Amino acid sequence: MKFFGLFQIGWIMAVSMNGLLGAAAEHPRLLVSPKDVPALRARAKSPAIAPMVARLREQADRGASDEDGSLATATQAHQCAFDYILSGDEGYAKKARELVESLIEDTSWANRNLKGLTLYTQGVYVALAYDHCFGAKSWDSAFSAKVSKKLLAQADVIMRSGGREQNRNAASNWQGLRWSSAGLCLLATDEPLTDPKAVPACYRRTMFYLRANLGTDAEGRGWNCEGLGYTYYPMGNGVAPFVIAMQRIDPKSDARKEIPAVPWSLWTCYATTVKTPTGLWRPDFGDDNPGTRGEGCYGFAFWFAPPEIQPGLKWWYDRTVGAHGDRTYDSERFGNVSSILYYPTDLPAKDPMTIPEWRSALAETGGNGYVAFRNHYRDESDVVGQLYAKLRGNRGHSGPDALSFRIVGMGAIWATGGGRYGVRSGGQDVYWRSQNTVYPVDPDGRLSINGNSGTIVGDPVQSPDGGGSVVMRIAKNNVGAREHTRRFLADFSDSGAAATFVISDTSADGRFWQLATLKTNRITTAGNTFTIESAAGATMRGTILYPSEAKLKTGERPRGSAAGDVTDNNFVTVEGSDGAFLVILTLAEAGKPHPAATASGKWTGDVRGNVTVGGLNVEIQGQTIRRTTP
Repeated sequence: MKFFGLFQIGWIMAVSMNGLLGAAAEHPRLLVSPKDVPALRARAKSPAIAPMVARLREQADRGASDEDGSLATATQAHQCAFDYILSGDEGYAKKARELVESLIEDTSWANRNLKGLTLYTQGVYVALAYDHCFGAKSWDSAFSAKVSKKLLAQADVIMRSGGREQNRNAASNWQGLRWSSAGLCLLATDEPLTDPKAVPACYRRTMFYLRANLGTDAEGRGWNCEGLGYTYYPMGNGVAPFVIAMQRIDPKSDARKEIPAVPWSLWTCYATTVKTPTGLWRPDFGDDNPGTRGEGCYGFAFWFAPPEIQPGLKWWYDRTVGAHGDRTYDSERFGNVSSILYYPTDLPAKDPMTIPEWRSALAETGGNGYVAFRNHYRDESDVVGQLYAKLRGNRGHSGPDALSFRIVGMGAIWATGGGRYGVRSGGQDVYWRSQNTVYPVDPDGRLSINGNSGTIVGDPVQSPDGGGSVVMRIAKNNVGAREHTRRFLADFSDSGAAATFVISDTSADGRFWQLATLKTNRITTAGNTFTIESAAGATMRGTILYPSEAKLKTGERPRGSAAGDVTDNNFVTVEGSDGAFLVILTLAEAGKPHPAATASGKWTGDVRGNVTVGGLNVEIQGQTIRRTTP
């Protein structure tokens, strides 16, 4: 199919889908229309939104401090242009023009040899700047005509080649950004177009990306197969604004109604995020790291999410990036703009843990199969434990972490992954070596990696305290251990610890059980226990109840990408001989004791046993886990 030449119908083609023939010269039209501007300007002066506007103007005036080159220029151009929409201040339109001109006159514009992600992001932000500033005094007709043609050229290159360094996997964030950015350029330009199918093609390919990434299962809850880091960037900087613009043009083109997981996709940016002294962190699955930059997703979430969970979104927005948090209002890239547009000023906030739909969504039994347990959404005492079944196997960027777990909270990242691919040790990517799973060989030895999918056995159990249990199984896990079954229980109330995790693993040939933590956490061992101490003094105690005489080893290794400014992990491995392990993890505040942990029963093969941790009693029978009364 020929995707793109020079369109014949232009914007009229697009708006005709919505019965708006004759509106070809109307701007703005992507995220707001001229009739929306007066209300938007009044909204910008409201007590809830005014601080967001002030933050936006601060960024528009000084530019991004954490980015270099054209990306920073494009971001600032967009911020200035949106400031023009909010204020009518010609000074912001003029500054946006200067920034846009520097981009479109550069040899990298519409250049297929430019890195694809840069090509896409430039296109998105220049398209929006053009849309916002069209008609401003400083954007004379000659300059506007030039930008319009340049947007068409950018879309042409993006659709035809996608730029260099492109990941062509359908589920990859590269493809989500590629087609959404081309679509936004086409929706913004006023040039005549020759192929009336190009905008629909961009929408169809963007939807194909979402299906490939999230799956089509009705039980999917929006968790990204590549990890959350690959939600913020593509959704915030292209996919979300394009999806919204398309729905505004043609209400029938509504991604929220086409794919069950889409309405939940930006809820995931809230669900497992915790507050720490060094900012927001969250579990890092896939080829990912725990860095958390909303990039517009926190604001866009209010457009995407089901109404019943939006009070919970507002609750956590306010306490993380909002008025009761750090007051940045998600200021990275698209952040302040999406918050100004979509943050609900009149909606009462509600504790997410009191919203049944929110609670049940923490156990994703379809889609990609992420299951999370969380005590509350409150402060730095929040704790999250999450597992990944990888129900659909590898998609896009993928790490070897099926059945792996992450634990974040109490101001620290206790169980982490290894970051991204690229950094190598012994000829293999180091992030393969930092999984919290069962290995058939020493994790620092020669590994055999696969993209196999796991399963969730039965239904996850959710407890009133936010804990619960889940059983996952995989015929051969992603680091090569055969017939791996993981039984996992989380408790936030009964044991006496701040959090307790009971982990029973069986496999045919697993010989090493591993937990990887950030280098900032110190590990010590004593007998069958290890203790991880955070920089703030909180501790995680690991008690190995099987094997009864465990051989522990600790060490450090490089990460594939930095977690903040941390470039290495510490780890502890437990060596066994029969593929079975029973490990109890307890979290305690600085200076607080850990409850004793004991077990009785059979912990190999068809497991039959009982575990006691302080006041918590757990019975495990095969693939069934239940709390019991002592």
